[in-house]
Amino acid sequence: MRPVLVLLLLAITTNLAIAEDKVNFSEQIQPIFLEHCAKCHGERNAKGDIRLHSPAGIREAGIDYILNPAKPEEGELLARIILPVDDDLFMPKGGDPLAQEQIDLIRKWIEQGAEMPENSPAAESEEDPLPDVPPAPPEAIEKLVASGAQVLALYQDSPLLRVTFAYSDKKAGDEEVALLTEVAKQVIWLNLAQSEITNTGSAPLATLENLTHLHLELTAINDEALAHLAGLQNLAYLNLYGTQITDAGLEHLKGLKKLKKLYLWQTPVSYEAAMALQDGTEGLEVNLGWNHPEVAKRRLNKELERVTARKEDATKREEQAKAEKDSAATRETEIQKELEALNPKPEEPAEEKPAEEKPAEEKPAEEKPAEEKPAEEKPAEEKPAEEKPAEEKPAE
Repeated sequence: MRPVLVLLLLAITTNLAIAEDKVNFSEQIQPIFLEHCAKCHGERNAKGDIRLHSPAGIREAGIDYILNPAKPEEGELLARIILPVDDDLFMPKGGDPLAQEQIDLIRKWIEQGAEMPENSPAAESEEDPLPDVPPAPPEAIEKLVASGAQVLALYQDSPLLRVTFAYSDKKAGDEEVALLTEVAKQVIWLNLAQSEITNTGSAPLATLENLTHLHLELTAINDEALAHLAGLQNLAYLNLYGTQITDAGLEHLKGLKKLKKLYLWQTPVSYEAAMALQDGTEGLEVNLGWNHPEVAKRRLNKELERVTARKEDATKREEQAKAEKDSAATRETEIQKELEALNPKPEEPAEEKPAEEKPAEEKPAEEKPAEEKPAEEKPAEEKPAEEKPAEEKPAE
């Protein structure tokens, strides 16, 4: 066999082996999420604003936050499903732990890049069609990749780009962010979570006119950086979790009419300012985190109302059940009396006195045969002494 043919066959075999070893999200991972996670993190119920029922839900929550392909066990999902069952953060909450094979499969899927099929492209409605842009310059993409960024098409053959620095060994800084200006029209998703971006270095973000999703969580930015986002009219998702944004910074976001999701977990923003922004922007949902004092207070008060209502309802049902039970018992007694009246008792036969029992005749005790005693020797018969005639005395 020719060497070239051998190499070709070897390459084909290797590629097939890799393909077979690749974890398939739709066939292997999604069924696990639907069975064990979607009850609390699904389409209808999204605790912590995390949905795992579909690729779109996972991407919206933040792939790098909940999965973290660079460091899988630091992602929220894997970190929680491997906790001890008695840990407060263990998932699935209130359910049985996943089988080890399932955990290993999820870990492997994340390590392979957490690849998922594309849903319908973002902002695809007739009102918000995707922007028509030319392809980005190849050299600009090469620079981004060389700086540690991962650059992917939004969907197959799309000129729109998703850019993330989350998988880089080196944290992105202002120098890497500056490279985005060369692909400003094409970038539609951008992940700078846990990067070293500064307030000044965030200025290039203002050029990303088609940006819809932006992750800035766990960075050192504050209100000054938000001033650069005020002109991003297509921005629909903004994650500022763990930053130093305050009420004043939210003023820069009031003009973003397409903003639908804003995450402010563990920030100094007050509940009142967050709700004012939410009420003033149609369709906006501001998330302060489930453990924010005011959010927790309101959540617990609502839960208290529900629990109290259930308790009162249970008490009413209990009282009603008792009344029904007493009524049934009363009627039961009445029915029994009526039946007794309709069915007179048969006359009872005279009682026969039991015949006196004669004492049982005592059977004579069986006489045991006397033991034969040896015959006693009779003494020899003594002959009677001959009586001598009494001597008569002479009469006086």
